[in-house]
Amino acid sequence: MKIKRTGIGQCIPSWLIGIGFSLALGTHAMAQTTSTHQATVNQALEWINAGQAGTAFQLLAPLENELAGQPEYDYLLGQSALGAGEATRAAFAFERCLSVNSLNGLCRLGMARAHMALTEVDSARLELSTIAQSAPPTEVEQVITDYLDELSGTESGHNRDTRLRAYVQLGIGYDSNINTAPSESSMAIPLFNDLVMGLSREGRSRESGFNQAAFNVRYSTPMGNGNWRFVADGNLAATGNWATHRYNTAVTDIGVGATYKAYRHQFTGKVLGQNYNLGGHNYRNMVGVLGQYAYTVSDQAEFSGFLQASQMRYPDMRLRDTYRYTGGVSWAQALAANRAVTYASVYGGWEDTIRSKAPDNYQHKFAGLRIGGMYMATPRLQLEAGVGAERRRYDGQEILFLRRRTETAYDGYLGFNYSLNRKLSVRPQYRYAKTDSSIPLNDYQRHTFMVNLRYELF
Repeated sequence: MKIKRTGIGQCIPSWLIGIGFSLALGTHAMAQTTSTHQATVNQALEWINAGQAGTAFQLLAPLENELAGQPEYDYLLGQSALGAGEATRAAFAFERCLSVNSLNGLCRLGMARAHMALTEVDSARLELSTIAQSAPPTEVEQVITDYLDELSGTESGHNRDTRLRAYVQLGIGYDSNINTAPSESSMAIPLFNDLVMGLSREGRSRESGFNQAAFNVRYSTPMGNGNWRFVADGNLAATGNWATHRYNTAVTDIGVGATYKAYRHQFTGKVLGQNYNLGGHNYRNMVGVLGQYAYTVSDQAEFSGFLQASQMRYPDMRLRDTYRYTGGVSWAQALAANRAVTYASVYGGWEDTIRSKAPDNYQHKFAGLRIGGMYMATPRLQLEAGVGAERRRYDGQEILFLRRRTETAYDGYLGFNYSLNRKLSVRPQYRYAKTDSSIPLNDYQRHTFMVNLRYELF
């Protein structure tokens, strides 16, 4: 499935793209296309470097009748065709490139990859052998070794398949309601015959500017046979409010588990942990287990489902300790030559209190819906948006208001990510949240504006 950005690693590693030399196999540079179409070719190169080979193919394919036979064009067309799943078109393009210059190592490496995609093993081995005999650079030798490992089905490529990703993110923003409280200064209390009582300053919504910092790391590596992977991830996020430190937060998340992949099916199991610190105090601890299943319906669509069970404990409010159970399904769909992804998910579950003395109104059932998506407008600019709604129904009555608590929570976000370079990106975002509750104390509305700067460590 190509829901996520289509990496050019499916063809030739990205560090080889656009180099414009022939891997020590010859000295002939690629011929320039006509100035009329050079801008289109340059734009296609940008899309390939951004991991959007399908988009590049859509740009280059209509020019084939005019530009076929020009090595630069044929090479890029072959690369983009591989990424778009058009292996036969790629093979024809690389063949034209080699007919003009048989010493062009980039095109020969592309031809080898095309043969691999077409399961023409002997032809792929022949192309790789031809390149290897010409004393290519060390980096190219490694690519050849990797491709030969893939062809032979050996497990010697497992170490290179270990993946480690991490980033740090810093941000600044404004929050209209840092304590998620109602804006009213007073309200009637049914328990006291609708006596109107004023809310303290802490009981009303407060606004503030804030700073944010986050660190995220993800790691996975093969284990056992080629179908199993060990996976682990961690996230640290802290928010400091300017108006008061009372609502500052620090959240630590970790997850450790394994995935099993067989053809179109993928199963994941994880053990989860979280610590939520509020105002400098340990507010909540969570441990749980997560099971996920994903089925690749096609290159552009994926169905998935999940089940999660967790235990949440509140050190300063032990009666609120609960077990939480959640399950849901989702669908993701790629559009516009993989430049856009949309998703929709539905979920539901319940929370049960752990302690027998806890009031009934501490436990509830919930169900929700989320939809959203991403669109890559240019190789550097990605737009994101999403909305969601969740319905909650609590057990028992709220003593002060003499009624059962029911509420609907709405939220939405809109933002974009602009890549300043391959490592650094700026990420402005707006978020909205609103809760309509049968208990006025739980009604609130919240607007959050923020600008984050993210640096990809590796």
